[in-house]
Amino acid sequence: MKEYSGRILLRMSPQLHQEVAQLASSYSQSLNEFLIQTIEERVEKEMKTNVSFSRVNIDELKVKEVREAVIVTQHPWFMELLHKHNVYFFNPSLGRVTPMQYLLFYETTKQESDGTKNEHPRHIAYYGKVKEIIYDIHPSDYIHIPELQPLMNDPDFWDEEISRWGITNVVLLSEVGTFKNPLPLQNGLEARYLVNKTTTLPLLRNATYIDELY
Repeated sequence: MKEYSGRILLRMSPQLHQEVAQLASSYSQSLNEFLIQTIEERVEKEMKTNVSFSRVNIDELKVKEVREAVIVTQHPWFMELLHKHNVYFFNPSLGRVTPMQYLLFYETTKQESDGTKNEHPRHIAYYGKVKEIIYDIHPSDYIHIPELQPLMNDPDFWDEEISRWGITNVVLLSEVGTFKNPLPLQNGLEARYLVNKTTTLPLLRNATYIDELY
């Protein structure tokens, strides 16, 4: 593939050239400036009409519209993604989940094919402060979201997995923090029911086990 030079060749009739030049002059622009702006506006318009996602900023919601904290489960691959890119993916089968202020990450006991394991299996050791939730996003939409550009440029996550996914819901986190004392799960049978469990910050402060959060 040839290196991009920034120059293109446009073929148009003398009449069209004259009309375009007159329009450019009416906007006090050169022909080149007018053509570039016109193309940019058309592309931007077309790209926007083809997106299906919606963005919800947590700070813009009323208190009654937001849950305080929600438990989510994380396999090792997703924990690595979390630490590197500050994002969480809700399973689309859960539908349009109610927004929340914080996510509490329960680390599973799963071992990935490369041998990777979670640092704190069957514990909640990390939390994430939610900045924004992007609903119904397809991989082709990521280009419209500046916060997800680093993820698109990370082959370990993008090329191998995310670029092949269907529609999902992405949570953007403003920070990921660590609890001084990771919270353990007392009843291991409860692990399968933890996803999207709602809790409160007072319960979290006073809990000895995850089981006491709900």
